[in-house]
Order: sequence, then C-alpha cells, then structure tokens
Amino acid sequence: MSSSVKNRFSLVELIVGDLFKNQKLSLLLVCLIIASAVAILWTTQQTRKQLFIQEQLMLERDVFESEWRNLIIEENVLADPKRIEKSANKLGMEHVLPKNETVIVIKNR
Repeated sequence: MSSSVKNRFSLVELIVGDLFKNQKLSLLLVCLIIASAVAILWTTQQTRKQLFIQEQLMLERDVFESEWRNLIIEENVLADPKRIEKSANKLGMEHVLPKNETVIVIKNR
C-alpha cells in the first residue's frame, strides 16, 4: 500500500515535471487564458459600474431639466405685464409722464 501511495505522488510529480520541462508552451497558453479571463471579468465589472454611474447622471440631468423648465415658466408668469401693472396699482404707483420726469446725472471724479 505504501508503494501505491508513493506511485501516486510520483505520478503527480511526473506530470508537473513534464509540464515544466516539455510542455512550457502549453503551460504558458493556460496562464494566458486565465489572465485573459480575469481581464474580461474586470473589464465587464468596470463597464457595468460606468453604465450605472451614467444612468444616475442622466436621471439627475432629467431632474435638473425639469426644474429649469419650471423656473422658466415661473419667470414668464412673474414677468407678465398685466400682473406687474396690477401689482403697481395696488402699491399706488403711476406711469411717469415725460414732463414730470426728472433725470439726475452723477459724475464720477
């Protein structure tokens, strides 16, 4: 029984020894395949991460665009001439006639 255990170990040693002595190209190709697989996994993970970030930024952009449209609408409503005139009348403001207008010029030294 000890000889069969010894033979198994010597078989494993023989295979490993054969790989390093006679099958260097095969061993190199296996290492390159493993490295390529790891590189593909890493690239895929990075791509998914970047796509997630891009999606988040696009959602944020949509929110900002919606807020911008609402601000433009609010500005148009607040700048309506009828609304401004109505507010001015409530405050007791009147149109200034050119004959009642006084211009003050301040000169800088």
